[in-house]
Amino acid sequence: MNDNKVFTTGLLTKSAIKMFVRNKQAVFFTLFMPLIIMTVFGFIGFDKPPVIDIGMALNAPPTPDTKQIVETIKKVESFKIHVGTEANEIEALEKGDRVAVFLIPFDLVTENIGSSIGDNKGTVTVLTNASQGQQAGTAISILNQILYQTNFGITGSLQLFAVETHEVNSLNLKYIDFLLPGIVALSLMQMSVFSVAFVFVDYKEKGILKRLLATPMKPYQFVTANIITRLIVALVQTAILVAVGLLLFKAHMLGSYWLLFIVALLGAIMFLGLGFTISGIAKTVEAVPAVANLIVFPMLFLGGTFFPISTMPDWLQGIVKYLPLTYLSNSLREIMTKDASFSMIQSDVIWMVVWSIVLIILANFTFGFEEKRV
Repeated sequence: MNDNKVFTTGLLTKSAIKMFVRNKQAVFFTLFMPLIIMTVFGFIGFDKPPVIDIGMALNAPPTPDTKQIVETIKKVESFKIHVGTEANEIEALEKGDRVAVFLIPFDLVTENIGSSIGDNKGTVTVLTNASQGQQAGTAISILNQILYQTNFGITGSLQLFAVETHEVNSLNLKYIDFLLPGIVALSLMQMSVFSVAFVFVDYKEKGILKRLLATPMKPYQFVTANIITRLIVALVQTAILVAVGLLLFKAHMLGSYWLLFIVALLGAIMFLGLGFTISGIAKTVEAVPAVANLIVFPMLFLGGTFFPISTMPDWLQGIVKYLPLTYLSNSLREIMTKDASFSMIQSDVIWMVVWSIVLIILANFTFGFEEKRV
């Protein structure tokens, strides 16, 4: 009797395992999603020091010893050095693109720098971003350490260098200013992909799409109506999110609303192509989350939504910069925080058009009104 119970339990367990394995959604969220999360955050490495954008300008070609200091500054791992003219770097600082700007005189270190009692110190002027005081303080501390080591190597004790700091009232961008465009881009992707994939796979599975072929309505008319509906939703969605960000969180909106909505529409069209592609690949409603998340989920973290791509390893940046979500979030962010014109985001727009064409072509190959593609 007990053997029969054990045997029955064993058979039921075997059947339950088969049912679980066949449930693609359960397998994805149980195994693959945790692995994706661990891999993404493992590669990003939040334990690494943040990258500090530093502008550096010299008023003339540096002396050999001054050049050594410049090269030492460039080698600091936590610095991302931008070398340019003083005017250009100050402009970038005022826009909020730099944490600090180092103005280094070409003769900071000369052959006779230690000949006096220290009355004529070599002075590095540092202009700091008032809205990023903590990172600016870190940058100044590192600069002082480099100058101290150089000073000690020359004289052993005499203080040869001075750092003069000036705070600049740069555009006071906060994290919400970075986050809001990313959330808009993310929401457009989620709406375009999942609303299409779930609805059309459900219609296809129930035979509704097949029955529509028997009506006087043309298939393209049905698809077009659904696309127009989702584009309207995309505009409303964008407007609501931007309004909440501006009113509730005091985010910045420096650019053109018209350009913002045009880019949002283009992004929605791009991801609608992905939604129709997935609805053609997934054969059942249960398979939609597994297929969609396998494509969409990595972009949540790698598409510049929640944190800058610059925090990722160089090899990973070379990959993620080509993701569709990266182009959408970056172009929206440029418009909202930097008053970017169309010419300034032209590269992102071109890539979104390319992705739109590719995904629409894929959708034409995978999507159909029949329940099964033969």
